[in-house]
Parts: sequence; C-alpha cells; structure tokens
Amino acid sequence: MNRPKQPRRRHSAGLSLIELMIALLIGTILVMGLIQVFSASRAAYQLSQGIARNQESARFALDFLSRDLRMAGHAGCVNDQSLLQADAAGTVTGGNIRSLFLSDDDRNNNNLAALPFPLRFDVAVQGFEANDTGPGQSIDLATTPAAGAADDWSPQLPVALSGLGAISGSGINVLRYFSPEQAPVTGLTWSSPTVIQYPAASGAVATGGSGLFALADCNGATVFQASAAPTSTQMNVSVSGLNASDMGTVTAQDGAVTYKAGGATLYRAESIAYYVALNAENVPALYRARWTAAPGAAALNAPVREELVEGVESLQLLFGEDENNTNLALPPLGHITKTNTAATIGDLANAGRWRRVG
Repeated sequence: MNRPKQPRRRHSAGLSLIELMIALLIGTILVMGLIQVFSASRAAYQLSQGIARNQESARFALDFLSRDLRMAGHAGCVNDQSLLQADAAGTVTGGNIRSLFLSDDDRNNNNLAALPFPLRFDVAVQGFEANDTGPGQSIDLATTPAAGAADDWSPQLPVALSGLGAISGSGINVLRYFSPEQAPVTGLTWSSPTVIQYPAASGAVATGGSGLFALADCNGATVFQASAAPTSTQMNVSVSGLNASDMGTVTAQDGAVTYKAGGATLYRAESIAYYVALNAENVPALYRARWTAAPGAAALNAPVREELVEGVESLQLLFGEDENNTNLALPPLGHITKTNTAATIGDLANAGRWRRVG
C-alpha cells in the first residue's frame, strides 16, 4: 500500500537586513517630509498671526493718537488761535484762555509762564525730539533701551515729563484740549464758592475724567478744578479773587453782572502725553499719561500712566507749521508749508510758534 506523499514544508524567509534598512530609510524620509510640511505650515501661521497682531496694534495706536491729535486746540466754540491772537506789542486781541490755577496778578497780566507745565492750555501741541534722531540720522533699535535723562531730548524735558520713564531715542508728544463731551451751563451763581449748574443728562462730563475742567463761550475760556466733588447737576468753584470776568461767560447790565443762559458750556480739560517706555516685562510699549486734579487740591496728582500697545520701539514726530511761523503778530495763513522737528521749534518760550503747528 502506497502512502500519499507529504507536502514539503517551506520556511518563511522574512526581510533581510538590507530590506529592513531601506524600509526604515523610506519611512524616515516620509516622516521628515511630514514634519517639514507641518513646520512650514506652523511658521506661516505664526507669521500671519504676527502680521495681523502688528496691524491690529498699529490701528489701535493710530486710532488713539489720531483722535487726540484731532482734538488738540479745541477750546470751545473758537479755537486756541483765535483766543490767543496777539498784536505787534504782544497784547492778546482776541478772547483769552484764563486759568484759575494762576494768582490774581498773573491771571490779570496773562502770565501763563507761571502755570505748571501740564496746565499750559494756551499751547495745544508740543513735542520733544530725542537727541540724534532727526531727519537723516539713524538709531540702533537692536540695543536694549533705557529710561532717558531730561537732557536726552531737545528741548530739555520739564520735571512733569522727566518722571514718566520715557526711553531715550524716542520722541514725546504733549496734547492739551477741551473734551468733545460737553454740558450746557444752565445756571451760574457768583458766590463763595461760585456754583455752576448743568443738566443731569450731561453730568458725566463733570463727574468723570481728569478732574480738570473748562468753561467756555465764544469770547473766552477758563480752566479750573472743582473745589468739592461735583454732583450730576452742580459744581462748586472756589478761588481767591474770583470774579465774573474770570469766567468769560457773563454780560454787564445796569452795573450788575448777570449770566446769559445758554451762552457757556462746561468741558473736561485734558492734558496728555504720548511716549515710549519699558513695561513690566521690560518690553518697549506706547504709553499715554494723563494729568488729573482732585477737588480742592493744591497741586496736580501724579500723572496716570496707561500702556496702550506693546512692542512699539520708537515714536518719531515731525510737526507741520503754518506758512507764517515768523511774524506772529499776523494771523496764520492756514497753509501748512513747513515741516520741522521739536528741537527746531523750541520750548515754551516759543509758545507762539507752537500755536502755528497744524
């Protein structure tokens, strides 16, 4: 009897070492390709995010700057140029921006130089040029900036600005104006203190903000602070020697001073500075400082510093001047034909020229 032939067993040979190495090489190349694609995609995403963030920050910063720049010089229903127009002898021929922060003599003699720097509302725009940063000059932004000394700018920084911590190599811009928000004055009682009344619907102008205020009509404007915390309908103002002419909102009738209803408006008075400083993470950022006053206080509060945009390394400013920036006894022509740095225009000794900045 013949037994059936058993099939031959065949042993699995598997992969040789060379085949395994080739497979690993191909797999490594594929994985590296995926990593490269992922890395490039991630880098492109981060770049687009960085660009978007820079654009957003730039829009944010420019929005703040442009709004405040547009308001600079707002002094009620007439601008600061009209209020401070002087004749050849230097006598103010228009209305006037008067300040109750001055003594009686200084106020009556229009001695604005006696005012603290933040309260020079006769000068709406003022700049300070960082040394060696004018047109045609260069600055190395790769070096870590540091807070500068007062003489790192031209003109030299006043005390009110030197304590802000602005970095050297970056300009500083100061703006002063009356707020766009306003409250119509419904009553003005000359007493001790003088009482200013306004509608409750507009009371936020008095109860919020800087604590610096201005009362203005189309003839003049007066800057002051409340003698006590204002309410939503009333503000008290107290100053030595205060009289009707100091407020510029009254008319004389039969030898008595009477108030013409609807002729005056209450504003907040804003004094701010834009500059670049290091934030808490030691990163340069755009800052805005605002000066405030507490009711009845003898001096201004320390400025409130607000960080606006991180990553701003330098602020450089050029100022457009009116075609007539030399003969200040004549009115401005309204043509901005000259561009200069703050160092060229100078300090507040050249206040008349700063008023020609447009």
